[in-house]
Amino acid sequence: MPIRVGMVSLGCSKNLVDSERMLAKLRAHGYQLVTEPGEAEIAIVNTCGFIQSAKEEAIETILELGALKKIILTGCLTERYKEEAAELFTEADAVIGIGDNRDIVDILDHVLAGERVVRFGKKSDAEMKGDRIIT
Repeated sequence: MPIRVGMVSLGCSKNLVDSERMLAKLRAHGYQLVTEPGEAEIAIVNTCGFIQSAKEEAIETILELGALKKIILTGCLTERYKEEAAELFTEADAVIGIGDNRDIVDILDHVLAGERVVRFGKKSDAEMKGDRIIT
């Protein structure tokens, strides 16, 4: 039975498009996508970190999901705070920068193998095109 993956996309339309690209990669590699993160074995939280209320929403989501399952954090909050985010969110199984979203399948594989991934590639490596699952 395939591993069930859920996605929580917070913030702007750019985050949503990034999330949709990650979902397309995951489905292409045989992961089962679920619409409710609570039904997933692993959840990806694509964070926003520009305004205080968005940061608070991201932190609440991270703490809630981190208590329930494996989680991968990405997005503006992790990109902006990098190593601080990795140190602060100890419940996260992976904390990655925006440029690493293209490697989401590899990162998820490492997390499922029991490894904690902290990776911050160049922001300019973020994909600007590719297949998407329109949510």
